[in-house]
Amino acid sequence: MNLTTAHSLWLAPLCLLLGLGLAWWLYRRAAGQEGFSRNLSLVLAACRALAVALIAFFLLEPMVRILVREVRKPVVVVLHDGSSSVMAAGDTAAIRGTYPAELAELQEKLGDRFDVRAFTYGESVADGISFAQTGALTDVDGALREVYDRFNGPDLGAVIIDGDGIYNRGRDPRSTADKLGAPVFAIALGDTTVRPDLVLRGVEHNRIGYLGNELPLLVKLEGRRMAGTSTRVSILQGGKEVAGRDVVLNGRAAFVELPFTVKPERAGMQRYTVLVRPVQGEATEVNNRMDVLIDVLDDRQKVLLLGAAPHPDLGALRLALGGLDGYGTELAFAADFAGDVSTYDLVILHGLPSPKHPIQPLLQKADAAGVPICYILALGMDFNGFNTRAAGVQVSAARGSATDAQANVNKDFSFFTLDPDQTRAIERFPPLQVPFGQFELGRSATALATQRIGMVNTPYPLIALSQQQERRTAVIAGEGLWRWRINDLQQNGDHARFDRLVHKLVQFLALKVNKERFRVEHAPRYSENERVVFTAELYNATFEPVNTAEVTLALKDEEGRDHMHTFSPSGTGYRADVGRLPAGAYTWAARTKADGTAYAASGELHVEALVAEQLSTVADHGLWHDLAARTNGAVVMPGGTDAIVQAIEARPDLVARSYAHPSFSDLIGLRWLFFAILGLLTCEWVLRRRNGAY
Repeated sequence: MNLTTAHSLWLAPLCLLLGLGLAWWLYRRAAGQEGFSRNLSLVLAACRALAVALIAFFLLEPMVRILVREVRKPVVVVLHDGSSSVMAAGDTAAIRGTYPAELAELQEKLGDRFDVRAFTYGESVADGISFAQTGALTDVDGALREVYDRFNGPDLGAVIIDGDGIYNRGRDPRSTADKLGAPVFAIALGDTTVRPDLVLRGVEHNRIGYLGNELPLLVKLEGRRMAGTSTRVSILQGGKEVAGRDVVLNGRAAFVELPFTVKPERAGMQRYTVLVRPVQGEATEVNNRMDVLIDVLDDRQKVLLLGAAPHPDLGALRLALGGLDGYGTELAFAADFAGDVSTYDLVILHGLPSPKHPIQPLLQKADAAGVPICYILALGMDFNGFNTRAAGVQVSAARGSATDAQANVNKDFSFFTLDPDQTRAIERFPPLQVPFGQFELGRSATALATQRIGMVNTPYPLIALSQQQERRTAVIAGEGLWRWRINDLQQNGDHARFDRLVHKLVQFLALKVNKERFRVEHAPRYSENERVVFTAELYNATFEPVNTAEVTLALKDEEGRDHMHTFSPSGTGYRADVGRLPAGAYTWAARTKADGTAYAASGELHVEALVAEQLSTVADHGLWHDLAARTNGAVVMPGGTDAIVQAIEARPDLVARSYAHPSFSDLIGLRWLFFAILGLLTCEWVLRRRNGAY
């Protein structure tokens, strides 16, 4: 029980009475039995009474409420730009000369009246001022947000920030500066003079491509004060030019976009270097090149369109699949198809099996290879043979005629999603010609759409999908898909809704399942300032994760040097942090052994050099003027920081504030109380011993 002094004072008499009672009981006959004098008995009783009373009182844990008064100085935050762009923007002499001393003097002058906190910002914020200028990125907004998070409130008096105004990470800092509620004073570093320079502004490209396809690149080139200059833009791979173009720049501030295409010769991560040939008189050549990484995949999935006879549905499906990256289609007919069905990732059968083309060997081979199949039902099919396939739909009482059925989309379908626009379009598409008969949905199947015959919604499936373990099938219960594609164009101006439906069906059916028991993953690319992390998973025969085996990693750089690492167990898998790596291409190989079987995985990764700080050599002082104007601050150049000191000291609102807040102290924690009680008991014991008692 904790009590404040006010609440526990009324209990003090009771504690004193307890002490007096115990002392009286002990010493009431001491003068006669113990041989003590009356005065000595009173002294001994007083010691015992006070000791017991104090112990009883402080066992109640009384607390004292203390009013603490604190005087706080206004906080002035000094932010120094520690990025390398300050040097590139032309302030090498200032940074390596008198500016560090000037900034230190600024802090010293403000230190008497204000609480000065100094930081260095770049990619992140660090305590103290550093003039190493090694920062690879500049995040002005992040620095101001750090100030807001740490010092937001009435104590924040002012923010002093220096730099060249160039930021290449984070958001626009203006809105964060408005939230500070304090003036922002800027010291403008760098040179705003526009020097002749060719700047490779960026390269737009796809991060993933496919082997055999041409990969587009869009190069953005800026020429500053380079009117009439001719240069060449080259795309290099392995030091060899694979594409190039000569260009002549017009105007003092020219900007051109140059499209290129490259065709990869192998799969894997491909690195292309975009190079702008330097010209005489450029301010810097660092911003004339840029590396591009494209992951080229060799896993184009092959789709076989196999028909009983030529049909416009096959053409509509082939056109729809032509716009799906990573998929290739082949059209064939049952009468003359002699290919190996096991080499395909998906087979779409139109009107098959039929009495004329039972295709039983083909179906058996597809089953053995685990190839998913999509059936499009048509008149003339062998429905008995189809029913034996257990495709998720059973057709009975077929009469050799057809009925028109539109789609009624199942709102509870969950294998993939359809957006509302697509759902409305499918339900308005023309009816399919469905073989007349009874349709029954299998237990493992789910209907994407059911048949609407006239105005009647039936439970018969129109499009159904089935998933049994690793085997996936689909059934489209009628022909006439080509009408859907034409109607989509007529109603909406393109084929997007029909094509997306076909894409989702094919992607669901042809989804590949990774059956590897040893898997290693990492990001395909890193920056020089990022830590490279590998994760690995190892599975036993029943595909349960295990992490008891030792897993090693060999990392090889471009010079052929090996760096060995060992994975550490992490959760149910493994993790290896190899730290930060220099820019370049690396190959890796991971190995382990489990249940007597050796497993291995290999790959490559790329570490990109950070050149963002070198892309611009012109300081942007306009940012500092905007921040100062929005917050009632000011902008000065190096050598003029005294004006900042005068402006801050002249503000009447920047004065020290006095704060009072209550504080509670537990009396039982005071050491002198222990010694006081110990002294009373010791005094009693000594007097008793001296007078012949215990």
